[in-house]
Amino acid sequence: MGDPVADPLARLLQDLQAESDPLKREQLIADFLAGLKITDLAPTLALLQHATPADLAGDLSRRVVRTWADSNPQAVAAWIDQQPAGDQRQLAADNLAIVWANSQLANAISWGQSLTNEVERNRVLTAVANEAVRADAATALQLAVNMPAGSQRDDLVRRAATEWASGDAPTAVGWAEQIPDPTLRASVLAGESVAWAKQDPESAANLAVQELPAGRLQEDTVISIIQRWAQQAPEAAAAWVDQFPAGPLRTVAIDNLVSQWSQKDAAEARQWLADHS
Repeated sequence: MGDPVADPLARLLQDLQAESDPLKREQLIADFLAGLKITDLAPTLALLQHATPADLAGDLSRRVVRTWADSNPQAVAAWIDQQPAGDQRQLAADNLAIVWANSQLANAISWGQSLTNEVERNRVLTAVANEAVRADAATALQLAVNMPAGSQRDDLVRRAATEWASGDAPTAVGWAEQIPDPTLRASVLAGESVAWAKQDPESAANLAVQELPAGRLQEDTVISIIQRWAQQAPEAAAAWVDQFPAGPLRTVAIDNLVSQWSQKDAAEARQWLADHS
């Protein structure tokens, strides 16, 4: 009698290597996962740890973990806790974090915070925060600011703050204005300005001009705001741009205003430009 776990897995790996059609490969994997019993999941992951080819085994491990996490994330967490440090433990933790954060965010955070290895804890909480950005930007931001300083943390802060600004720009901007690092503060405010432009382009534009240092970041932010504003109300955007003093920012603002306005009403855009040249 064959092994009920090892034999189906061996057949799957063999069939996947022989099949070139991506859709058929996906169906083979889906059928295999659907046939797994709860008691088969841990043994399957153990076998995949030493299976070849490594890239295919890694992809299957990811899918098995996610299948298991969909039904019982606590069991996956307990299983991970028994695994030695290494690629498979890391892969499993990353994927559990993603699945759990999308179904039970508070539990995923608690689990991540309970991990004793600092590197693993920060990695898991980063994955959780990345998943939480759209559903709960404030929580994602709270996780982000407690992470070690670095480009990954800063990127997460920017994304979470921008998402927050999409729903509550004044509060998000007030928070960002307190960021002590001037480079990060400017970057976060730039993202918030663009997000705010969807609801209140004038306030967003004033924020970009008043709070961002002169230079490429400010110019790019103003361009993004004007592009959105000109699609909604080109005359209002034009009145705002017309207040700019002569200089690079006025030039780039006018160029982009006229470009966007021309797509809506070329004659009006040309007339405004002629009157303000």
